[in-house]
Amino acid sequence: GILGAQEVVLLDEIVARVNDEIITMTDLNLELQQLRSSLQPGNPNPQALEQEFQRQKSGVLQTMIRNKMMVQRAEEFGMTADIDSQLAATLEEMREASGIPDMEVLDQYLRQQGSSLERYSETLKERMIIDALIGQFVYSRITLLTSEIQAYYDEHIERFTEKAEVDLQEILFLKEGGEISELRERAEEALSKLRSSGSFEDLAKEYSEGPSASRGGDIGTFKQGSMAAAIEEVVFQMEEGEVSGIIETEYGLQIIKVAGKKVPYQRPLEQVRAEISQELYQIKAAPELREFMDDLLEQSYIFVAPEYREEYDVTYRR
Repeated sequence: GILGAQEVVLLDEIVARVNDEIITMTDLNLELQQLRSSLQPGNPNPQALEQEFQRQKSGVLQTMIRNKMMVQRAEEFGMTADIDSQLAATLEEMREASGIPDMEVLDQYLRQQGSSLERYSETLKERMIIDALIGQFVYSRITLLTSEIQAYYDEHIERFTEKAEVDLQEILFLKEGGEISELRERAEEALSKLRSSGSFEDLAKEYSEGPSASRGGDIGTFKQGSMAAAIEEVVFQMEEGEVSGIIETEYGLQIIKVAGKKVPYQRPLEQVRAEISQELYQIKAAPELREFMDDLLEQSYIFVAPEYREEYDVTYRR
């Protein structure tokens, strides 16, 4: 070409150094891309997605530095010797569990998610190494007593209790500037027809003024604590199949039928033991983990290029 033998070589910019390894602009961009992809499903609104991305973006480089530091430490301790065979086995289990026929199809699936088999394997491998390191140096020092699990369960019992629930139908009379006495007359009329064995669905279609009228008055399922006080007080005292009297609310009058009812259900300790153990391990490990990371930082050489320090909220100065 015109340039003859001259070649244009663009060097990848160095963003940070962690001991004797570097993090490049390409590495950082891949992580940012991954973050954006992972946030997409939960944020269909582009504005909300951008906001959440900016909020989480600042911690990405710091996490990359810490992860690199931990992987280096695990390598020093010879903890990564058979990691490739462990990784292959884990990927194989994953593939089987999700019913994917082979690794090529898994690669295609991951590419649709904005990743790839190679990229996913790298991330998973890093995760496995870090988990092994933290397991050996932090979690193995923590003891968890049966009595602590029981105490945690008792203290947080409301979290493990499913609230009471009701399925409701309504016949609604809206005020909308009308006379309350006229409304009450129509409500009494509907109620007496109900009392003389009229069908709630038919009467809702005939009398009700809300959008629920066409559905035979059906307004859905409600958990205790999620409704207007005036209605809440009444419906949770009622039995399944029972019809209320006339309830006055700020928007008019309502007759309610409890079409279905679920009593509160307390999940037994055995059902939530594993969940509680994991949570308690994390709570107890937090200070140990901080100390472990501080020691690791103390023994490491970390440099972050000045132009990345502020935007990525990184304050390492060595």
